[in-house]
Amino acid sequence: MARILIVDDEALMRTMAELVCRRMGHEAFCAATLAEGLRLAREGVDVVLLDVCLPDGSGLEAQREFAAMPSEPDMVIITGHGDGDVAEAALRSGAWEFLSKPVEIRDIEQCLHHVLSFRQHRQFSSTKLNVDSGHILGNGPAMAQVLKLLAQAAHSEVNVLILGETGVGKELFAKALFRNSARAAQPFVTVDCASLPETLVESHLFGHSRGAFTGADRAREGLLLAAHKGTLFLDEVGDLPLIMQGAFLRALELRRFRPVGDVREVNSDFRLVAATNRDLEGMVRTGDFRDDLLYRLQGITIVIPPLRERQDEIPALALHAVTRFCLRNDLPRKTLSEPVLQLLLEYHWPGNVRELIHAVERACLSAGHAEMLLPGHLPTQMRVAVARHRVGHGREQSPTPIPPPGRDVTFGVDGEPLPGLRQWKARAEEDYVRRVLAVSGGDARQAATIAGISRGHWYELLKKYHLQN
Repeated sequence: MARILIVDDEALMRTMAELVCRRMGHEAFCAATLAEGLRLAREGVDVVLLDVCLPDGSGLEAQREFAAMPSEPDMVIITGHGDGDVAEAALRSGAWEFLSKPVEIRDIEQCLHHVLSFRQHRQFSSTKLNVDSGHILGNGPAMAQVLKLLAQAAHSEVNVLILGETGVGKELFAKALFRNSARAAQPFVTVDCASLPETLVESHLFGHSRGAFTGADRAREGLLLAAHKGTLFLDEVGDLPLIMQGAFLRALELRRFRPVGDVREVNSDFRLVAATNRDLEGMVRTGDFRDDLLYRLQGITIVIPPLRERQDEIPALALHAVTRFCLRNDLPRKTLSEPVLQLLLEYHWPGNVRELIHAVERACLSAGHAEMLLPGHLPTQMRVAVARHRVGHGREQSPTPIPPPGRDVTFGVDGEPLPGLRQWKARAEEDYVRRVLAVSGGDARQAATIAGISRGHWYELLKKYHLQN
């Protein structure tokens, strides 16, 4: 018997799903809000049927928080606001299935049968991944999912593709995977595809024999052979020249290749881990990356979320970077002031963890022997970006004209009484929401993008002004 949690603000949907669960012999729990759903999930559940549009937020945005509960429930997203982008976001975030309303009884039964069968036969490894906390920090929902995938990859031999923006630490994750794999005692060979000379890529990867080309006065072992019995890390694999992708694909499939200028082939038993910040699927569509090579790279795909999506981890990351820098440079131990923490949380972090580390290290240098870091110690461009963000969000859309002299200041220029500030802001906000709703044609994703807010916040505004369908 499984424990099923239904989180939906529609009473009819909750009742129908609960009846289906009980008829299948499972225990069912119902919640009409995210807050109540999260409370029940903490008590331990196996599957969560989660609606996207809820009174207190977006289920899609809370999906990872549910999945990170101690019982590690499997997620099924159910919504009446479905579109291709929402479905993709749900599945890429780890959802088992995506169902669009109206949902029929057989859809729920079939989905629960499949997910529970999968859950029953899934083998959870009792071995925890030993990650060096001095290099990888973070225990939020997003990072928990990444580390779970990393643990699965470390206990297998499949190819791994690590995706993420510049500065998120893709190489650190590759090394953590290597350290916890069965090949940890063997070589870890890094290949930076972006820095390989295009005319010598083949020689660098496969090696060459003596006299293979001008200047080849002796035979040289390639990087693939150097990774024999170990791990080959292809960093920035999206920059691998198209002309070389076919040859590398063959070497990847056969673990055998021919050095430049040689007539015989050599074998290399390497495990491949690749990483990139580029959109490989988009490059496949434009013909800049081979689709068959991409399929071979995607044994397990690990997407490292950007730092702006892991705000709960920023204070710990910053404090760790400060402590490590002070110890290395024989500086007094420093603390982060509240204004500094607030500034770090408001900043967008386009350079991710790498930028955060550099920013706090520079702040430590600026502070010298002071024991507390203040906003003035942080890089100027960072403080400017946060200041501009604060000023921009504080600016009203269209200020009310100042009435001409001689008129009662409690009346506007049209003779009508002026509303209170809060009332005026509410009217302006409602008018803005209605305009965005009209421009976007009811598309929640487009509306949220136009307004510069999250989709969950957009749903809250629709509910606030009774504009939901």
